[in-house]
Amino acid sequence: MRLTILNQFFYPDHSATSQLMTALAEDLAAQGVEVTALASRGGYNGGGSYPTREEYRGVRIERVWATSFGKRHVLGRLSDYVTFYLGACFRLMTMPRQEIVMALTTPPLIGLVAMVAGRLRGMRFVALLEDLYPDVAVALGAVPEGGVVTRALEWLNRVMLRRADRIIVLGDCMLKRVTAQAGADLTPRIDVIHNWADGREIAPLEGVRGEFLRAVGLEPLADKFIVLFGGNLGRVNEFTTVLDAARELRGREEIAFVFIGEGAKSAEIRRYVERHSLSNIHLLPYQPREHVCRSLGAADALLVTLADGLAGISVPSKTYTNLAAGRPILFVGDLASCSAQLVVEHDCGAAVASGAAAQMAETLRAWAADRSIPAGMGRRARALFERRFDRPHAVAQYLSTFSRCLGLSEREPGRIDRMVTDQRRV
Repeated sequence: MRLTILNQFFYPDHSATSQLMTALAEDLAAQGVEVTALASRGGYNGGGSYPTREEYRGVRIERVWATSFGKRHVLGRLSDYVTFYLGACFRLMTMPRQEIVMALTTPPLIGLVAMVAGRLRGMRFVALLEDLYPDVAVALGAVPEGGVVTRALEWLNRVMLRRADRIIVLGDCMLKRVTAQAGADLTPRIDVIHNWADGREIAPLEGVRGEFLRAVGLEPLADKFIVLFGGNLGRVNEFTTVLDAARELRGREEIAFVFIGEGAKSAEIRRYVERHSLSNIHLLPYQPREHVCRSLGAADALLVTLADGLAGISVPSKTYTNLAAGRPILFVGDLASCSAQLVVEHDCGAAVASGAAAQMAETLRAWAADRSIPAGMGRRARALFERRFDRPHAVAQYLSTFSRCLGLSEREPGRIDRMVTDQRRV
């Protein structure tokens, strides 16, 4: 089987989709799939220039030239998108023909490039929907609902989906949206495959708090109940409720909030902290990937947030990393999302609606007063992760999708269980 993964970012970039696709590509290559990753030479935050070609753990990486202004300015981002569309299209048409090309949604609607190249060169096309466009842009107010541009983008998205050989969505919420927009007759071609984490790389760690806090200059927090958010501080996140809850809890010295990362809402968070003189919120830059497990292990509870109106449109991939870490998840935002439903259904944390800062503050008071409560939730989180969201489960599901795409027989029963067992022995 020969597969090209088309995404703007790939190893060694730190973006969420880059890390997920790099892990998937490694494991597919180990299963005998010939994998090529087609990406941009630039990085997620702009700047940088990765090699045009290299090989990483059995995966051939091809990178095309594109501008790399990053996400600070709209025009720069549009330039990054357009130049990558052009470069990716040219490379897909000239590189050795693959059997399958799988396109993500970074940048938006890059699947159209994969669709056209696939049809012209006889390659099957798989659309992996990490986010739905233009739905995200409409929900965030970037483009008007019902406007000419929006309608044109919606039409292009429907064309892409209806011509895809297989479609992968990240949960039942997204499945409902896709079938409502593009047609229920697409259901037989859609596979629900959740994002995942690596249960060997991210695991429950005890006794690492002091070491991590000393390394980042937060040693005074060692005895506090730490609530941590790690990752992109982006527009899809809901931080107002979190900040208001922190303000309500500023008199409770035993509770502290730590944000690790950068993004479009970084400045907003800093302004809020300064305006209200909050000493219980601490901001750190991105940490090296090898330190992620320690940072998660240093926390007592982990935040996942999603802005209202984004359920089924965007799925926070950190949900699965947090489950793997064996810590309770405090979900804040759109309660219709799959992440919120997972937390509530499996009692591995709590879900709080946008604006419910008082409820969030009360939840944290209860957890800090009796730490056996969040500890039990953390154990259930890890158990759920091992049953459903560990890396080998996802890899086996992708292999099944690709087999169906090529009209091959289904993977034999029990393969997922054997892959999980084999990888845990490594």
